[in-house]
Amino acid sequence: ELEFVGITLNQLSGTIPSELGKLTNLERLHLNGNRLAGTIPSELGMLTNLRSFYIFLNQLDGTIPSELGMLSDLGILKLGDNELTGDINPIFCDTPRNYKINVD
Repeated sequence: ELEFVGITLNQLSGTIPSELGKLTNLERLHLNGNRLAGTIPSELGMLTNLRSFYIFLNQLDGTIPSELGMLSDLGILKLGDNELTGDINPIFCDTPRNYKINVD
């Protein structure tokens, strides 16, 4: 089963496919340094084995889906250099887990 998707610095355009949420064995999803636009799909909250999620340096907008806060193995979330709005959901702060969140 696929555990790592790394498509970085490729000028990839379009949106993040919600179908990525079906890759339940995925541990690392790195899509940074592209031209991805649109919102972060809430379906990514189904990636229960996800440990790191890099989507910085894109053109994403909207808010951070609260579903990402339910990912118990997620330790690194890099979101900076996008057009995201709103507050960081309190679920990221109300757990004993140690997150590394970059939102620049």
